[in-house]
Amino acid sequence: AAAVAIPVVLLTRQSPAAQAAALYKKAMQAGGNSAGFHYVDTWSGGGPPATFSGEAGQSDGVQQITQATGFGNEQFQIVLAPDQTAYFEGNAAALEDQLGVSASVASGLTSTWISVQPKDAPYQDQVESVTVGSALPEGELTPTSTENVTGSGGVSLTRVLGTVSDPAGTGHLDVSPSTDLPVVFVASYDQDGSSYAETLSFTQWGTAPSVTVPASAVAWSTLTTSAPPDGYGSGETPTPAPTATPSPSGLGSAA
Repeated sequence: AAAVAIPVVLLTRQSPAAQAAALYKKAMQAGGNSAGFHYVDTWSGGGPPATFSGEAGQSDGVQQITQATGFGNEQFQIVLAPDQTAYFEGNAAALEDQLGVSASVASGLTSTWISVQPKDAPYQDQVESVTVGSALPEGELTPTSTENVTGSGGVSLTRVLGTVSDPAGTGHLDVSPSTDLPVVFVASYDQDGSSYAETLSFTQWGTAPSVTVPASAVAWSTLTTSAPPDGYGSGETPTPAPTATPSPSGLGSAA
């Protein structure tokens, strides 16, 4: 019997999920190779809103955070210098939660830069979301399919749809077809009976951050501190208090 020829296209055709996964991977690689970008990550629902924004670089960056936790309305900023020293400046609530400073001392350290070294206990939580690699939502989305959408200003984008986990939910990543770079990541989560919505947008691709190191700073190691009940940056106090907003998918655990 004569052999039946099978078109090559049928042998190489990918499933919708595989195509979506390939595009998602390509977008994360393109973003990860960038010199830097600006991002804004907002959370809403299930409690007070939270905003994380900044300029991420390959090994340095700047981040500003506003969020409500059990310690109060936290407002602080982080500067990660090229030598990997982190500099922290914030209000009393942020000092208590993020750096473990006691309430009696925190009020006297507001508007004071505090340097945190890699060996210091709060360091990893503070710098986790500052650089290019940690600010991207890599690994957060399990792609299932793609579709063409129109973005802001009538720009044509490719949307990678999928699910998210920890906490569970659904999400999508809009990608520029011309550059393969991420434009916006949107997700909806359910956690402990509450629903949250996250929007993480990216602009100024290829722009390295302009990092200004503070002229003077107090070393965290010289302060009398103690880790909060659930760890640095957990947002949880020893007594019942409002639940902290979940930390951003691609932005570490600054919350």
